[in-house]
Amino acid sequence: MRWSFRLISDLAVAWAGHRVLLAALIAFTAIWIAVGLSFSFPRQWFLLTNMAGTLITFFILLLVQHSQNRDMKALHTKLDELIRSSEAGNHWIAAEKKDVDEIEGMRQKHQDQVLQKRA
Repeated sequence: MRWSFRLISDLAVAWAGHRVLLAALIAFTAIWIAVGLSFSFPRQWFLLTNMAGTLITFFILLLVQHSQNRDMKALHTKLDELIRSSEAGNHWIAAEKKDVDEIEGMRQKHQDQVLQKRA
């Protein structure tokens, strides 16, 4: 199930980010307005438009967020491995999971060490 969701998510995100989609949406909007004009835009027309637009936007947002989360986890894993294999201090591993104050303290400590090495 997870594999099929990931595959569908990747395809949907790639499709949603394609420039052809913009042209298709512009054409669809023009057709939607033309049909609405021919029916004098009944009240249900606006309700359906708002509901569909909201649902599609929410769905695409969730898919993009899922893709971004997976990419960021992979990136953090790669960075952690680079830290492990280098001479950098292991205290930097999983820094993204620490509190903002801890991260700021680590950054300040690193800046102080760099300044001391230069002096």
